[in-house]
Amino acid sequence: MNFEQLLNDMTLDEKLGQMFLLAFEKHRLDEARVLFEEYFVGSSYISNDNVPTINKAVELTTQLQNFAARTRLKIPLILGVDQEGAWGVIVPESCTGPGNMALGATHNPDDAYAVYQVYGNELRAVGLNAIFAPSADCNSNPHNSIIGMRAFGEKPRLVAAMTEAAVRGAHAGGIITTIKHFPGHGDTRLDSHRGIPRVERTRAELDAIDLYPFTSGIKADSDMVMTSHIIFSAIDQDNPATLSSIILGDVLRGEMGFDGVIISDSMNMQAILKNYTSSEAAIRAFNAGVDLLMLAEEHYSHNAAAYLEQQTSLIRAVKAAVESGRLPLERVNDAVRRVLRLKQKFADVLREQPSIERAVTNVGSDANRQVELEASRHAVEVFSDKFHHLPIAPARSIILINTTARTSYEILGATRGIGPNQTTPAFDYFLEAMRGKFSQLDVRSADDMRQSTIKSAIGSVELIIAVTENYPLPGVDFDQTSQLEIIKQLVAIVPDRLIVVALRDPYELADLPELPAYVCAFSFRPCAAQAAVEVLGGQVQPTGKSPVSIPNTHFVANEM
Repeated sequence: MNFEQLLNDMTLDEKLGQMFLLAFEKHRLDEARVLFEEYFVGSSYISNDNVPTINKAVELTTQLQNFAARTRLKIPLILGVDQEGAWGVIVPESCTGPGNMALGATHNPDDAYAVYQVYGNELRAVGLNAIFAPSADCNSNPHNSIIGMRAFGEKPRLVAAMTEAAVRGAHAGGIITTIKHFPGHGDTRLDSHRGIPRVERTRAELDAIDLYPFTSGIKADSDMVMTSHIIFSAIDQDNPATLSSIILGDVLRGEMGFDGVIISDSMNMQAILKNYTSSEAAIRAFNAGVDLLMLAEEHYSHNAAAYLEQQTSLIRAVKAAVESGRLPLERVNDAVRRVLRLKQKFADVLREQPSIERAVTNVGSDANRQVELEASRHAVEVFSDKFHHLPIAPARSIILINTTARTSYEILGATRGIGPNQTTPAFDYFLEAMRGKFSQLDVRSADDMRQSTIKSAIGSVELIIAVTENYPLPGVDFDQTSQLEIIKQLVAIVPDRLIVVALRDPYELADLPELPAYVCAFSFRPCAAQAAVEVLGGQVQPTGKSPVSIPNTHFVANEM
């Protein structure tokens, strides 16, 4: 592909199509065909709803590339996914790994490299060629509702080392990489799926903390940088990064020397929708320096029938802005040139024909499962074991408590394919692994542990293991109310027999600073649940070290 010659041969419509990364609901291929054939859209956001299984993934990616092949120029599509551990696709058949925070807890960049190489190998096998990962955010705000376990940790050097390793690993797997959410979503409390957060760090603080890992990701040759819909007052007091020529042009392009594709975070997030019209935001983003505008399928006024018209009308509005001179043709050519250059770099990958046979052999293979399990084993940390219960002998009598109300799990399957996409609770995977290790196991639900019956529910059993969970969800919070209530009751009644196992981040310790025994896997994934059980039973020695600090405690994040 000679992209300069191709650029000169393209019509305005064909150019504009290459500047959009759009989505469609589940299997609405009639609408997808319109986007990719008639509007020449060059890239797509693929959610777990689009590719819930290996077979569906191969079928879909093949069909989408066929749409592109039927256009005049036959430019292949970038098909990107949020396969980043805490969020995933082709779940549960793919190897999601334990997630970035767990990888950060290993303090071993080799684990990040290996897991991200698995991502690359598995995605490429089904025809998915781009990953919107890794997150280069330093999760320094413990109240950050949307990043959390999606980040490698809090300390810039650790996050930088893991980001670099993840980019190199995904490249070894053969796919396009994205570092996000520039210039950093780690010091926010408000989820940008809900509104525009503000970060009030000084410029010196931004350089030392938030920008530092992005520098490493750029040095590792990340192909794309994803913008955040966040205002960084020290750089631009008025515009979120996605709409800021200062942040994207002066800082990212100028100071940091990034010459790849700048991709926006989804323009369907409420940070944008609540504050701008869609066309206004798109035109401003392109003028600010965005090359590839993403509209993921998490549109909030959910009307699948209207979604195609919303997207195509946006393309038409941008075309009108070019024709009126508001969006200079020079800026369009610059953006398209970068997208075409990226497609040329990965031309062989984009044109590969996936097969069911190759995909089934690769995705979720025993070798890949071993990689994610080993990384999970390296992540588990024993924060405390005051009464020396660990390791637990196989014959000890145990009551295993799920502190999460079953109704809390309903949201896990209701995020339209964006997010963890793990509809089987982490507790259930943990229970399955526990039953394989311990012979005297009695299970209690959150409903069983109401205060009036908690003493009778526990009885004189030797050990009580209470499991807590958390999941980073787009635009909503996972309900943890019952978890905190039950753990506090257990601490008051049986502190000497209690072990809390966290299939989640450890931030809950801020509200439970005196837990006598606390084991954290930094993840809710099945591989992490398995690793936690192996640590409890003594088959694996805990070597994980928290990559985040916990308020109100003496636990401080470990640096590299």
